[in-house]
Amino acid sequence: MRIGGFNKYRNSVATVSGREAWYSELFLDTSTSVACDGLAIDEQRLYVKTASGNSLQALGIDSPGKLGPQTAALEGPLGRILDWSAASCDTDMVSAADDQGVVSVWKDCSPVLTVKAHTAACSSVRFHPTVAGILATTAAASTASKRSEVRLWNVSASTESAFWEMSVDGIVDSVAIRGDGQLISAITHDGICQIYDPRQQAGSGASSVGKTAAIYAPGRPTRVLWLGEKPYLLTTGLTRMRERSAALWDQRNLSKPLASISLQPSTKPLIPLYDEDTQLAYLAEKGDNAIRWVDADPSSAQPLAELGTVVLQSQVSGCALLPKRALRVMSGEIARVHVVTENSGAGTGAAVIPISHIAPRRTYLDFHADLYPDTRAPLPAQSYDQWIAQQPSCVPRMSLDPAKSEASLASLRQIYAAALGQGNQEAALSPVKCSEDHGPPSEVKPPVAEALNSEPKPEPEPKTVVANTSEDIPTPEPAPVTPATTLPSKPQEEPSVPASGENEPIKVSPKFIAVACDGAGGQIGIIRRDTPGRVPTKLPTVVHGSSVVTMEFDPFDPNVIATAGSDGKLQMWHIPDTELDEETTFDLVEYICVTADRIHQIQFHPWAKGVVAVLVTDAEEQAIFVYHGLMLHFIVGKTRDGIHSFAWSPDGECIALTTKKSRQLQIYDPRTQDLLAKGPSMDSIRPCRIAWIDSSRICLAGFGSGSQRQIKVYDVGSLSKPIAMATIDVGPGLLVPIVDADCGIIYLDDRGSRLTHPFELVGDKLFSLPKLESAQPGLGLAMVPKKYADISHCEIGLFYRLNAQSVEPIGFRVPRKRPEYFQDDIFIDTYDTETPSVDPAAWIDGARAKPLMESLCPPGMTPLSQAPPEAIRRRTFEAKVEKPVDNTKDAINAMLRRVESSDDDASNSRNGSGANDVESSSGSDWDD
Repeated sequence: MRIGGFNKYRNSVATVSGREAWYSELFLDTSTSVACDGLAIDEQRLYVKTASGNSLQALGIDSPGKLGPQTAALEGPLGRILDWSAASCDTDMVSAADDQGVVSVWKDCSPVLTVKAHTAACSSVRFHPTVAGILATTAAASTASKRSEVRLWNVSASTESAFWEMSVDGIVDSVAIRGDGQLISAITHDGICQIYDPRQQAGSGASSVGKTAAIYAPGRPTRVLWLGEKPYLLTTGLTRMRERSAALWDQRNLSKPLASISLQPSTKPLIPLYDEDTQLAYLAEKGDNAIRWVDADPSSAQPLAELGTVVLQSQVSGCALLPKRALRVMSGEIARVHVVTENSGAGTGAAVIPISHIAPRRTYLDFHADLYPDTRAPLPAQSYDQWIAQQPSCVPRMSLDPAKSEASLASLRQIYAAALGQGNQEAALSPVKCSEDHGPPSEVKPPVAEALNSEPKPEPEPKTVVANTSEDIPTPEPAPVTPATTLPSKPQEEPSVPASGENEPIKVSPKFIAVACDGAGGQIGIIRRDTPGRVPTKLPTVVHGSSVVTMEFDPFDPNVIATAGSDGKLQMWHIPDTELDEETTFDLVEYICVTADRIHQIQFHPWAKGVVAVLVTDAEEQAIFVYHGLMLHFIVGKTRDGIHSFAWSPDGECIALTTKKSRQLQIYDPRTQDLLAKGPSMDSIRPCRIAWIDSSRICLAGFGSGSQRQIKVYDVGSLSKPIAMATIDVGPGLLVPIVDADCGIIYLDDRGSRLTHPFELVGDKLFSLPKLESAQPGLGLAMVPKKYADISHCEIGLFYRLNAQSVEPIGFRVPRKRPEYFQDDIFIDTYDTETPSVDPAAWIDGARAKPLMESLCPPGMTPLSQAPPEAIRRRTFEAKVEKPVDNTKDAINAMLRRVESSDDDASNSRNGSGANDVESSSGSDWDD
């Protein structure tokens, strides 16, 4: 949302519409309660209070002009109306509260419900932002009491009793419900804002979970507003000098505001409005003629900095923001504030004046996606039963692109109607009116991808590479490659595998394989690990809602996967054990709104369930946020140098990271945020990945000088220089280390190439093992826990390699002389990484994990150490015994005499035989 720490919408220009666009000559009653905005807007109508004071007048959005009293009126058994509001997740629904404590609800201008909510005047009424049919109301406990009641009602159940009630000290001026619907805040006349969780003890109330400091003068009007789904509040009030003031608060530290702004003195409050998409807040000065807008981004360089002011000719008595879906996006309109003025300046009566905020662009021929992030869709995120059971919710969002908005909203309606169990599909699929310049809709892909059934096939043997882990083992030879899981062909409309090497495109749990896919909404394809073969043409996908940056399986629950998106949200999804097909739905089990610009990496704590570390960029700084549930507990390694990557230590006590600009390796204690050690890392600022080998040694894989790809091993006790180092080659590819701590083997995944480089660490020396070369370039490599490898066949590691066409299983095996026995010399007892060993709350308080050990011996196998010795083979023949050689002088002389005698006999024999031959030859010749 920012450029260099400032809101990118800061240069927007406010333009007051011409009189032809005004809703003028209205006869209104502008006396309202402190909590009332004086105007309510939904997608089709504006709602103002008539001059009689006991009814509302509905004005068509597309019908400006001189209206007078002839427009439709919403009437009921009301006294004098004090506050009214329109529902954001249920179109055409509006409610109003009067001075008799009666609350009325209308749907499409027809009365739905009237209930006596309080015995005293009801001063505030608000709809729930994510659940349809829930109302929040406030009133004094009695006419003479100094206590107030805050109640929640389920309008859909048509009950006349509240399902939640809270008694608050002081007179409550206004209430607000956080954008995700989890918390409710109430601010009193004394200037103190209290926060409650209405689901903790539904039916009988609950204690406050937070309370702000008193910074406003007591006895003066105050307002409160949540900044969407974020844990920040915006409050307005009056100081002791009667200056109008606005303050920004962090829910996690309410002792003092993050920022504040003071305006000119007055006796009337500021009306706050907030635009979640642009992170701009609008402050209307009730009783005056100015509308201001400020930067409401808590992480900006100057929170609440004033960005502009519009001055009108008449006094302001109310204002409201037009829903985003009705903006003229093809004209660069980022917001439209409708202001109620007591005098239109021409003719008689009051008027509603639109003020458009335009972002300057060179041309408006194309849709500017950078100005319009996906916005809230007019749909409930969950049902009442789901909300009261504290199930996590995911706010549905839709695109504002004119070519996609109507079709994407229609598909969202269908999906959420099915998810909420609604039977009326026609109502769920009812069309939604968009602005006139949105253009014709086009067909878009639904957020939840369809999947096709596939026939189960027998599981193939994985591709096997033999690893030499002992000096007495002969040089290995790779085994033949077997079939792998084949990804579908990638037509243009289907999600495809991304080629980026900066994220993690594949993750594996004992049950599932997750593959990051390019496509609308941020999609993660899910494949069952036990059903290899060709996957369905349309992968069953988890849809995050925005581009997925990284993902990670929960180490203690193989059915839960966490996804982090470019929208700064961390969501955890449950994958069912059933067959994954087109009917499969993935339930959101947890949702964390990370208060930062961008998420880069997530990693679960190795032993404390539910504790997760998140590498984020916030403004110009990077840090590691440590969460447990929805609470941010620790901020580790905050720096402006940038962070390449981080990793938990094997015992979960430390976090190691590498910085970019300073090129340092740093180790932190996450619970104290203390820097324990630091030293130089790689020689280049290019990407570097980190992994722990054990609790005392760390591995880095990155680039040295001259684009040399290197691996370095450091001792935690001395980070001044590496204890071992090896240069791989010269190349641009990213190296990602995967460590087998039991065998001391480091596998380097060479992203974008066909190679995997394994190294064995023995003492302080690195030994290169035979490389694995695949047929196609790899996009990513993931390893399953060791106990899921084929231990009976001496498989020390089972990996899954992702390429453009398939997910290929790879097994690393060690050749052994007696493979029928369990090789307990290489398969030592290992840690049980699937069982948490410390309570998360206890770990946060300082407790250490005590991990459990487990044996890898398969059932029915005998350890090699207990095997009987090999039988000694008997010889089948006797060896000839050589006589000892007599080397004395006499023996040598006798040997020489025998040699001479043998030579003389041979000479005589040759002479005699020659004469006989001649004679014989001559005789024969003469005879002839």
